[in-house]
Amino acid sequence: MKKNILRGLGLALATAASLATVSVNAQEKPADFPQRPISLVVVYPAGGAVDVTARTFAKLAEEQMGIDIRVENRVGGAGMVGHTSLAKNTDPDGYTVGVLANPFLYTDILLKNAPFELDEFTPINEISFDPMVWVVNAKSDVGKMSFDEIIAHAKETPLQVGMNPNSVFLFVSEFIERSKDVEFNFIPFDGGKQGVVALLAGDVDATASFYSEIGQYVDSGDLKPVAVTGDKRHPMLPDTPTLSELGVPAGGQAWGATRIFTLPAGVPDDRKAYLADGFLKVLESDEAQKAFAEAGLTLTPAGPEAAQEQYQQSFETLKTFLAETGRIQE
Repeated sequence: MKKNILRGLGLALATAASLATVSVNAQEKPADFPQRPISLVVVYPAGGAVDVTARTFAKLAEEQMGIDIRVENRVGGAGMVGHTSLAKNTDPDGYTVGVLANPFLYTDILLKNAPFELDEFTPINEISFDPMVWVVNAKSDVGKMSFDEIIAHAKETPLQVGMNPNSVFLFVSEFIERSKDVEFNFIPFDGGKQGVVALLAGDVDATASFYSEIGQYVDSGDLKPVAVTGDKRHPMLPDTPTLSELGVPAGGQAWGATRIFTLPAGVPDDRKAYLADGFLKVLESDEAQKAFAEAGLTLTPAGPEAAQEQYQQSFETLKTFLAETGRIQE
């Protein structure tokens, strides 16, 4: 496997640092802002994880910051409509904040000929990171195996692996393939949940999913989590190793869903700083920890410099991977 993909997680740190334009120091409320409600724009339908994230946060921020916040869903094209609207049709006045999830924004740019670029969004906070979980049917033959045993078995008898085409659900399993010099037979589904249903039915041997899609089946003993992406073990799966622990360098946040607050380019610095600082204080509050836990969501709050570094770094990691798998030209 080419060496540079294994170094992907270390790319673009200098570039990312240069993007950081907002201080996380305490900021006074600008005299002229806000004078009307702030819109949190979600590019997915109501009821999903990003929407729940926005609505949970909005209630807390209104109470703690003393400002009016409304949540607006701009849906269509699996996020493309909302992404385009935020990039191209949003006044840079601080009154419209995107609540976005990566790598889905990245795949719009890299794979779908989006009419916008990465730098048309300015991340001001990280909200949460959901790693991918590589999971098998606990009652199947591979359900009795460790990760290394599953890989050895797959080299003799290819695994049927569920995936959602051109998404992180597929990329994680492909990355395992390339790192462990093994080949899987991929079975396409419309989403992660459908792959889980197929896994439960025994139609596939493994799949990648988010914990929210498999938690109840792990608790019931029907599914077995084998590994997780990211730098740390999942708080709900403390006995499940990370892929990096198993020799697959899937650290960082390219191989999962990172939810962030963004602003369009050109928002005045004092307004950016006020929102970034105020939003971070809300996310770090005890009330937020409790409210998000009750909603089944974990928080990984970060300020603008860390959020922008992660934003650029993960984009470059995914871009390298997509180039090396022949999907794009670098």
